Amino acid sequence: MAKFGLIYVGEPQFDDPEAAQAHQQRFMAWLADLGDAVINPGMPFGAPTRISADGISENAPAQRLTGITIYEAEDKKAAIAIAQTCPYIEVAAVDVVQIFHMQG
Repeated sequence: MAKFGLIYVGEPQFDDPEAAQAHQQRFMAWLADLGDAVINPGMPFGAPTRISADGISENAPAQRLTGITIYEAEDKKAAIAIAQTCPYIEVAAVDVVQIFHMQG
């Protein structure tokens, strides 16, 4: 099985706290349904500090990376099929990337 990262992009916006909680519950149920395919259920990211040759910026882009889930799938086609069932795509975008082992 190959490893994939489901990278969450953008800040979800909800009309009220109840909608946010309902979405969170759907997301957690989705993770539970994935079962043993989930390697790491999620790591939410805080606001970034961008460091470059031009300096340091605290201005987070609107479509910033907001978290990652690591899971296994047979191949990228299967990984994409799993991503298409993720409730997060109802409120923001996701990127699917294959994770490769670095040889040291």
